[in-house]
Amino acid sequence: MTRTSLALPEVALNPDERKLTVTWDDGAANSFHYVWLRHSARCSDGMPDDTSVKIDLLPDDPESLAIADYAIEGEMLVIYWHDGVLQTRHNLESLRQSAYDDGARKRRKHQPVLWNRDSATDIPVFNYAQTQSENDQLDLLLAVRDYGVAKIQGVPTEPGSIARVAAGFGPLHVNNYGRIFDVKSDANRNLGSNTGHYLPPHTDESYRHDAPGISFFHCLVASDEGGESTLVDGFKAAKVLRQADFDSFEVLTRVPVFFQRYAPPLDDMRSHTRMLVTDIDGDVVGVRWTDRTLPPQDLPAATIEPVYKAIRKLWKIINSEDMQHCYRMNQGDLHVFDNHRVLHGRRAFDPQAGARHLQQCSVNRDEFHNSLRILAARLEHPAADVVMAGGAVG
Repeated sequence: MTRTSLALPEVALNPDERKLTVTWDDGAANSFHYVWLRHSARCSDGMPDDTSVKIDLLPDDPESLAIADYAIEGEMLVIYWHDGVLQTRHNLESLRQSAYDDGARKRRKHQPVLWNRDSATDIPVFNYAQTQSENDQLDLLLAVRDYGVAKIQGVPTEPGSIARVAAGFGPLHVNNYGRIFDVKSDANRNLGSNTGHYLPPHTDESYRHDAPGISFFHCLVASDEGGESTLVDGFKAAKVLRQADFDSFEVLTRVPVFFQRYAPPLDDMRSHTRMLVTDIDGDVVGVRWTDRTLPPQDLPAATIEPVYKAIRKLWKIINSEDMQHCYRMNQGDLHVFDNHRVLHGRRAFDPQAGARHLQQCSVNRDEFHNSLRILAARLEHPAADVVMAGGAVG
């Protein structure tokens, strides 16, 4: 085998496990599977645009791979494969940045800032006039990434102004409510948001497999009395449930719950999706909770009681006073929140005592993530390479 100098990383092979381990000059080490190295070499500059580059990127059969030799040439690790024909070249800095052991993957993952009633004062507040530059826009996107919510004050109150703010997150989503939806106390009373009734904290449209990602609410006319907004950090609620009753937490991360919006003749939407979604590491990455669209459950008999028990446990946590951030939206206020994390609601108010008018729209979650990464890369901000929560999907 080719030996490296002491100033360069040390390389070792483990043929039995089909891994190559690089020990860096600071003593840290990362291991890479042979099949990963072959696959990585085919797209060393990132995934190509498949409309212009036609290349087979599929990995090889792992068990068929063996390394005959390797060498370090400058900043590159060169691997000579056992077939005697193929060799691959790997930039050492890129290799280390791509390491996928538990520690490296954790360092790349975004760590959300959790909050409750007492710490909600930390939620970032922006002035609309100070969100126009690219740096300011990135700060706004990062606030929503970190806290799941951001507030903007002084937004012009002409109808449709919400679209200008939302466009910084991505193209507006269009659904059966339209592109921009009016929430008015004198509008369609079949929707709970258009009444003066109390609305408990919830995420929007849980009955859709792909629920709205980033939601925007803009206050054009505030109610004179009552109608205060409430927000709950669903990630914080999930953490409390996990610590208090792990069995119930596990049920809601494992069993798809039945949601439905039944409003004939136009709507009969249904989904079976998990209330709490975790990633491969067990971290919560999405919350789905709408009690008003939770019908009697269509689940295997053995899961019925555990699911109802778990739902009740989470309901108590979400509706506890110490979890809820309550505040009044004034005219010109706009708040942005991650609908796969933050639950929103509203205190009751008397519609006869004064009009209340909000406008609402949404941007798909993947468009938000794309906008954040592209802008961060343009501004050379490390957020461009941070792995963000996938949301309440599945």
